[in-house]
Amino acid sequence: MKVSLLLTCLFSLVSLAQTEKPNVLMIVFDDLNDFISPMGGNQQSKTPHFKALAKSSVVFNNAHSNAPVCSPSRASFMTGVHPYSSRNYGFKNAFANSVIKNSKTLPQYMQENNYKTYSAGKIFHGKVRGVWDEVGVEVDYGPLAYNGKKTTLHPSNPKALMPFGALDSTYAPLSDVPNVPASADAPGHAGWVNAKWGQESAFKYNSDDDRDLLNDEKTLQWFKNKIKSMEQEGQDQAFFMALGYIRPHTPLVVPDKYFDMFPLDQIKLPTRKDQDLEDTNYHAKSGNSSRGIKIYEALQTEEDSMKRYTQAYLASVAFADDMLGQTMEALNKSKFRDNTIVILFSDHGYHIGEKNNVWKYTLWEDSTRVPFMIKHPDYQHNAGKIVNHPISLVDVFPSIKDFCQLTGDTRQNPNGAPLDGHSLKTFLANPNSSKWEGPDVAMTMLDSYTSKLPERQNIAVRAKNFRYIRYANGVEELYDHRRDPHEWKNLASNPEYASVKSQMQEQIKLQLSKAHTPANNVPTNTSSEKSSGEKWKDTYFKKHPGADSNKDGELSWPEFHQHKKNNK
Repeated sequence: MKVSLLLTCLFSLVSLAQTEKPNVLMIVFDDLNDFISPMGGNQQSKTPHFKALAKSSVVFNNAHSNAPVCSPSRASFMTGVHPYSSRNYGFKNAFANSVIKNSKTLPQYMQENNYKTYSAGKIFHGKVRGVWDEVGVEVDYGPLAYNGKKTTLHPSNPKALMPFGALDSTYAPLSDVPNVPASADAPGHAGWVNAKWGQESAFKYNSDDDRDLLNDEKTLQWFKNKIKSMEQEGQDQAFFMALGYIRPHTPLVVPDKYFDMFPLDQIKLPTRKDQDLEDTNYHAKSGNSSRGIKIYEALQTEEDSMKRYTQAYLASVAFADDMLGQTMEALNKSKFRDNTIVILFSDHGYHIGEKNNVWKYTLWEDSTRVPFMIKHPDYQHNAGKIVNHPISLVDVFPSIKDFCQLTGDTRQNPNGAPLDGHSLKTFLANPNSSKWEGPDVAMTMLDSYTSKLPERQNIAVRAKNFRYIRYANGVEELYDHRRDPHEWKNLASNPEYASVKSQMQEQIKLQLSKAHTPANNVPTNTSSEKSSGEKWKDTYFKKHPGADSNKDGELSWPEFHQHKKNNK
């Protein structure tokens, strides 16, 4: 009898262990490129904690954003819907998009599968209400300079940056407290302010030891407290926790100790090539430009500005590394250590002068490639191994679905889209696997602003050895990463690479053939925040539906102007 009871207890414990759900900690950095030691993008960087996590994780060395700017990227990986299915490629409110808003977000889906969901910091781009059990810290990008009426250019930064707004123009040590003089338009202001637009409030700074916390520090503190309280309260329900660290997103403002790690006289600028854009879509006679090119040019107007910007980015990456180190330390000291999957990535990369760019939202490697690591308790025998097969952020949702054995439709209703990505579990089991069900390339898209049709966008595909870019205007670029990791030599017109280019073109067709088609009766983008011009264009479209010449369900400005011209 006693033996029978003992066996029953043992079987019950085994059964419980087998059915215990893993926790998931998702750590998302903003604008973090390859300036971390596991990726080797900059030899000056100091990121010991990224390196330590890489040693205990499977590292995906060829991971890419599906839309290299915050809003569409985050909407995509948080719903598992690729931009080619949602037709959400650019800066519009993603959750006004009919496909995105009718697809379930990752935390919603986790909740339906009996997970507690928590977030702190920047996960979505903007607020998405009702999908978290608890939001620990709201987003604030600050601190910024203030002129008494609105945030403004920091006095220490080049005046040529003024057109790009306070956020993208600010880089300075935290001790460089701005003192903005009065002007004809504003009374001036001394001191930093927090950056919630319309809700600016003072950010106290007397010294690095006597100051307010930065948003990322608040996120870290909340996480430490939350892990401790969950442990003390004996929480046994599985959790999905997402931490969004903002740095190294602008403003590049962090405490002085991180700047001190990179003396200005020792800063080396990232490798670049003179006249690099001459064989690209942005060559001198093309008339094309971009925000990143313009910011780069503005930084050339004052001596050492590019060095100071690079120093500030390196300092912000070192700050991000510190946040990661303290996060992992708190997790590893908790009872959740051995049953928590850690997934770390960035929403997209960032140029620091490469390709004459300082920003994101390009189709080149520095903008699309992201850090990506998975630390999974069941695959520690493969810790430290590298996956070189291309993957993308749209694979995050289906991977977590697979890891946690989640069930149910990932759509809110038929107007949503099914998951476009694929689980990465195959690579955790075998980093060199050739049996992955996902694509051979990672696809990235930029809005062409001429159409919503997927095939009419600016598109890049990254294979194991090549990058191919096809712009909406027909310009092509092809780079061989085996010989040209900086993408300096465009091979698109080289006859020796004709077959490679053809294969990459076929990959674009193949991927686009899998795109979800939005319901005909549901507009692709319906925003309550449209400008008066957009509203006027919508009114025109209702009166003249034939103006939609490409029949994609939306009236673009070129179509509007052409229809007006044809009907004068």
